[in-house]
Amino acid sequence: MTLATLFSLRKGTPGHARLIYAGLLAGLLVPGLNVVAAAMAYFNRGQGDAVIESHTRNQLHIFAKSVVYVGIGLILTYFLVGVLVIMAAIIWYVLRNARGLQALAANRPADNPASWLL
Repeated sequence: MTLATLFSLRKGTPGHARLIYAGLLAGLLVPGLNVVAAAMAYFNRGQGDAVIESHTRNQLHIFAKSVVYVGIGLILTYFLVGVLVIMAAIIWYVLRNARGLQALAANRPADNPASWLL
């Protein structure tokens, strides 16, 4: 499998969904990249079959919920608990993306995209 087929730029393909997951994960190291990946997911809505559509919803939910979790953590840093909340949010973020990538590799829909947990 070539790199071009692994990360296809055509909307609605598994490669494009994989590229968005990679962008979400890389956003932990490169500031702003997860925002770009979330925008790509937003504009990818309605472009693929049911499996790809569930992954698009999952990607958007992961991004939005991570913003909420980190926001709560930032507010709670005043009480010194926020750092733990932010660390838990990062772990949650990585695990949700990894589970999405595993489901995508198996050509399965994302597991419960609307869940606030794992």
